[in-house]
Amino acid sequence: MQEPEEPFVLASVSVVCRRWPSVEDLPHAVHLIHTFTAEISKKALPDLLEHGDSSLFFRVLQAVDESVNLIHHEKLRQYRLAMQLIPSKMTLKGGKLQAMKELYKRYRGAVDDDTVRAVAAEPELPVLKWLHSCEPRIFKNFTGFEERIFRFASTNDRKGVVRWLVKLFPDTVRSLELAAGGGHLDLIKWLMKHTKWDTEVEPVFYKAVQAGHVEIAKFLYNYKPTMTKSYWPMQSITSLEIAQWFHEIKFWSFTDSVLRGAVERGHLEMVQWLHVNYSNLFTAETMNSAAAHGHLKLVKFLHANRSEGCSTKAMDAAAGDGHLEMVQWLHENRSEGCTTEAMDSAAFHGHLDVLNWLHTNRTEGCTSGAMVMSFWSNDRMNAAKWLHENRALELPDDIVDRAARRGDIEMLSWLHSSGKGRWSKNVMDEVARHGHLEFVKFLHENRREGCTKNAMIHAAANNHLDVVKWLRMNKRKASTTSAMNAAARNGHLEVVKWLHENGQGGCTAVAMNTAAYGGHLKVMKFLAANYSFNWSEKAMANAQMHGHTETVKWLYFHLGMKLLPHEVNAARNDFIDLLELMDKETDFCRNPTVFFAGCGNNHPEVAEWYKDHYGNPRKRKHCSQ
Repeated sequence: MQEPEEPFVLASVSVVCRRWPSVEDLPHAVHLIHTFTAEISKKALPDLLEHGDSSLFFRVLQAVDESVNLIHHEKLRQYRLAMQLIPSKMTLKGGKLQAMKELYKRYRGAVDDDTVRAVAAEPELPVLKWLHSCEPRIFKNFTGFEERIFRFASTNDRKGVVRWLVKLFPDTVRSLELAAGGGHLDLIKWLMKHTKWDTEVEPVFYKAVQAGHVEIAKFLYNYKPTMTKSYWPMQSITSLEIAQWFHEIKFWSFTDSVLRGAVERGHLEMVQWLHVNYSNLFTAETMNSAAAHGHLKLVKFLHANRSEGCSTKAMDAAAGDGHLEMVQWLHENRSEGCTTEAMDSAAFHGHLDVLNWLHTNRTEGCTSGAMVMSFWSNDRMNAAKWLHENRALELPDDIVDRAARRGDIEMLSWLHSSGKGRWSKNVMDEVARHGHLEFVKFLHENRREGCTKNAMIHAAANNHLDVVKWLRMNKRKASTTSAMNAAARNGHLEVVKWLHENGQGGCTAVAMNTAAYGGHLKVMKFLAANYSFNWSEKAMANAQMHGHTETVKWLYFHLGMKLLPHEVNAARNDFIDLLELMDKETDFCRNPTVFFAGCGNNHPEVAEWYKDHYGNPRKRKHCSQ
């Protein structure tokens, strides 16, 4: 078992070096260019599109084509994944159509269900025409494809796409709802004239009303003035013009739901109009709702023009949502006041400015539940600290542990200086986990609890080398063996090296196994070079199960570990390069379950790989029968 040692150089790198001979004279530059190109080629096309740098697409496509560190079927997978992203990540001007053509030319399987969904989500006429010319079956076989395209096109007034679809499928019954929701009256008229449209007008009318398109609503009403006035949520009326028109034609009897919707949105003009024309709809809940949503102008209008007033809910809700100006105005201008819910709710949401103001200006106070609620605050535990200092509420017994787990050094400092909370060794353990070296030192100098062996383990596992060094010098009982294992597990090579040179006892064989789990090959090479353990096959199992092919190669070629029969797992997880390696060195991959696992887990390139190597097992089964 010998792994080829001669490094390859991508064709694109060779071209660069030939173009600029001065580069070729610098071996390290050639190596860097090669390494960069080789690495990006592993997921180059999808990553490029995901990061929005599509201008380099065709250059990277060429690099993928030329890459020798990708097997053929890995390239096919890249083409397919890139094809799925192009509809949303590239523009026609940026070469979208040409990119799709290039990928399709390389791999017809790149047009799969996910690509079809992506095209339907943002349909463009040139892309649709091309797709229909090369894969016309999609428009008939893919359920809902045509309908998805039509929905997007009619919503966004893509008249060209709509007309093309209608010409292609003249017998399809078309809905007008989305065109109505988008406010496209001309498109509605065209569809009514040139298609077999759904003649049920009511849903289309309600859609236009909901979106506030009064001209479309009037057009449809004139088309069918006798339409059924079915139940419909009145609060969805967002347009004052539509409300006024409904009032004029006496289309509906207005209910409090239309007022409720206007208040929640802060639609002052609508509320003013309802005040004049539907005065009976107003209650104290109207001002409560306006205050809860922070609409101060609306609250002022109701205060000046209505007599219903509000209840304590108004200030309670405003406080909970952090509307301090609203709370202050209600305090100065209304007599209803608030309850303890105001401060409790403000504590829950971490609104310290509201808490301060209520404490200074109101007398209701809060309940003991405010302290519990404060632990759910977005402002860490500052609300808890405030409640203890200003409302004399007892801090929870575990507040120190909670602050430590969050890495909240500010809170821990306050708890220490105030003599609060229940302290334990766990505090330094958690501070070390978060890498706060200065506070670890502070605890060491100012408290007696110390730490456990977990402090070193946590610090090593999270790559806090400075903390590891300090603990090693100042806490001699710290477990360096477990710490080194933890660092190896997470791939922290520098921590592993330092503990090897400065710790006691090194690591155990577990370090190799867990490093293999994460594919941390550099760590594994270091361990193998410095320790003579009888490494178990668990390392190989971990590497194979998680698809770390380079790690598997190293274990196989350099440590002489046997490959394990995990071919079905590789197929299920789309580890094509691992299948290729296993196929070269074993006969595991003859198993037809590899093919069916690829098919069943939506990994078409795995199925193609199997067919190219061993034929189609479905055909073999049919022939044997």
